[in-house]
Amino acid sequence: MAGYLQSQGVEVIATGLADGKDGRPPASAGQVEPLDVRDRAQVNRVIEIHHPDVVYHFAGQAFLVPSWEDPAGTMTTNLFGTLNLLEALRRDSPRTRFAFAGSGTEYGDAEIIPTPETSPLKPTSPYASSKAAADLLCYQYFRSFELPVFRYRIFGTTGPGKRGDSVNDFASQIAAVERGGVPGVVRVGNLDKSRDVTDVRDAIRAMVQVVERGEPGEAYNIGSGVPRKVSETLDRLISMARVPVTAEKDTTRLRMVDDPVHLADIGRLHRLGWKPEIPFDRTLAETLDHWRAQS
Repeated sequence: MAGYLQSQGVEVIATGLADGKDGRPPASAGQVEPLDVRDRAQVNRVIEIHHPDVVYHFAGQAFLVPSWEDPAGTMTTNLFGTLNLLEALRRDSPRTRFAFAGSGTEYGDAEIIPTPETSPLKPTSPYASSKAAADLLCYQYFRSFELPVFRYRIFGTTGPGKRGDSVNDFASQIAAVERGGVPGVVRVGNLDKSRDVTDVRDAIRAMVQVVERGEPGEAYNIGSGVPRKVSETLDRLISMARVPVTAEKDTTRLRMVDDPVHLADIGRLHRLGWKPEIPFDRTLAETLDHWRAQS
């Protein structure tokens, strides 16, 4: 997001944890402010100093498995961190547009496929529950205080440089096998599920489009609208490998609850004029090349 906004001539102030590799923005992000969204005083200080035009709120505990291990910590970061930001904006910068990064997992095992934004939220993990709770909190602040809030429900994203998704997990393992120069194994979890996966660069454009053209208070699915079997995605990546690669089930990679299908209805997004531009095979190839370039 920071890189895209900078390419559009926007002044960007990135925030991140002062310590910890995974919570620190890259040097390319521009000006960086240390910030832990759980710390109300830090949040208040950043908003009071900068009075931003837009806040893109991506801070959070972003993974399903750790949420089962620490549900309280996940809720504290994702819900109360969001509350701290909303309160700071309400008091000091009420015209700032606030974009909340929710998740397609908020819908759980949805009854309607593709799933529209009007579907009930039925989360099936502590992570999804924390996002659903924060999503509703954002709507409440829109209704109660007229804060210009935009609520993303982000389905799967992937692309070169991203971490924590299945495509990058598979690609990193394939690249490691290739470096060994001999046939090898990729360890996998459940391959039978279908996921809506968008190149993260297309997803970023969609999020900016929502803030620029969308309706405050509304929820917007961010996705491709295309179902992709995880097994087929893995097969396509393996077909790009430079040495023979086979898949092997690893029970430690299985999730406690794994909804069979996530697929977004992206009609609202299309009506804003957005459409994906990057073919999925290009996404896979560039992601694999990214991991090949790692030492």
